[in-house]
Amino acid sequence: MQVDFYRGGAEVVIILTGLGGNTLGHDGKYAKIAEKLNKERNASIFVFATPENCWDNPAAVFENAVNCVYSQIKPEKIYVFGNSAGANLAICYSYLFPDIKKVVAVNPVLNLNIDRTKNGVLNFKGEKLLIAVGEKDSSRAFLPCVPQKRNVRTITVAEADHLFTNMTDNFVQLSDQLFTE
Repeated sequence: MQVDFYRGGAEVVIILTGLGGNTLGHDGKYAKIAEKLNKERNASIFVFATPENCWDNPAAVFENAVNCVYSQIKPEKIYVFGNSAGANLAICYSYLFPDIKKVVAVNPVLNLNIDRTKNGVLNFKGEKLLIAVGEKDSSRAFLPCVPQKRNVRTITVAEADHLFTNMTDNFVQLSDQLFTE
């Protein structure tokens, strides 16, 4: 799995791209998030390109990303920002790692495996799981299937499609949600 590492402090952000994406992202969106959070928060950022074959063993893909973090740094807290397939991985498997405190999942493909999604949400014990779906994204229809819990929130982003076409700044700003209550 391709990874870019931006060294900072012991606060760690894992960014998981969309399926088959690269670590820069369209219009440099992942690099922009990494540079912003590295500079503003002095966070260590790991950007992982979600491989095309991630659905062959999705839990292993997520675990490999987290284990890569542990091999490089001793994190105080871990936050995860996932997009599309990366958002699915974050929702479904973050609960396996107690050090993961907050997750922002943008445009997860909720209809891919709704039972696995529900299981991830129900078992998540961290501080915050935010699922942000674009108003024009097909997963919006599946938001009512997401279990309601005190530490889980769903939002709809006005005018956004799955790729956040012409809305890169709005996409990047969603990463700020990792550091809010």
